[in-house]
Amino acid sequence: MTKTDLGKFNGILILSGDGLVFEALNGVLCREDAFSIFPNLPIGIVPSGSGNGLLCSVLSKYGTKMNEKSVMDRALEIATSPTARAESVALYSVKTETATYAAFLSIGWGLMADIDIESEKWRKLGGHRFTLMGFIRSCNLRSYKGRLTYRPYKARDYTPSSNVFSIYDKTTQQRIDDSTSITIPSFADSEDEEKHLKNQKTTWTLHDSEDTTSSESESDEEVVIEDDFINMYAVTLSHIAADGPFAPSAKLEDNRIHLSYILWKDIGTRVDIAKYLLAIEHETHLDLPFVKRVEVSSMKLEVLSDGSYVVLDGEVVETKSIQVSSTRNNICVFSSTA
Repeated sequence: MTKTDLGKFNGILILSGDGLVFEALNGVLCREDAFSIFPNLPIGIVPSGSGNGLLCSVLSKYGTKMNEKSVMDRALEIATSPTARAESVALYSVKTETATYAAFLSIGWGLMADIDIESEKWRKLGGHRFTLMGFIRSCNLRSYKGRLTYRPYKARDYTPSSNVFSIYDKTTQQRIDDSTSITIPSFADSEDEEKHLKNQKTTWTLHDSEDTTSSESESDEEVVIEDDFINMYAVTLSHIAADGPFAPSAKLEDNRIHLSYILWKDIGTRVDIAKYLLAIEHETHLDLPFVKRVEVSSMKLEVLSDGSYVVLDGEVVETKSIQVSSTRNNICVFSSTA
């Protein structure tokens, strides 16, 4: 939030999991130069947390085996390599009743959010804590009253790019200077140029911008579901942990949100939920008949009952209402070696 010389660094290393990455990004978000820093300051991750969805999503793209030793070995290799490269990861704008966040991984509510947070007391078990709590929550299944509103994803002539670059060729400030010189259009008025630069550096670029045509807007009708849910989980990357991918079709740079949910009325018995949790590891959970899934560009969750957690990138957010929007902004993450 306050470091004045971030520009002199080639990148930063975070020794933790998704939670600390989330905190670091939202520290950057508080800065006036946040949207210049995000795509130009590479983040390297050494996985010492229990949730490593971002790192696993990056490494799986390059064929790293998803087990603890392989992930750690490859992460260390990239973090210490003088030929390390970074690439883009899509960033999302999140608004609650009281705050705005930058997010990169997931929003959860219901069963999986409960498993994530209530298993915190067993952190020393590592990833096994999720398995144990999953079994307990399947036996003590509950429903969650809520209203889910979403807008189906449309490309809108946007083609995301990986933007792979060498981390040590330039400092963050040099990359910022290069990108500024490339993207400044010519202005007759210096005030217009100054305004353009200010907006470029300080604002979100939403995927569903306000300048869409009326015909597009009419066809972009929002879907509203008010019901009793068992689980609502939306991801923006392929992996949420080192087991099988939660959203196999998700790509790092792609800005669509992969939303899935389960309604209470659609399941038969508690055995169905146990099957769902087990199926995640085998990449077949989205094929189950009671799991609804859709790719969206924005979504809003309104919690209508008490006693549940809203979890954003693995961190609890105290709110009854949360809105997530796709953007055309991105961060950059250590991903490979030359």
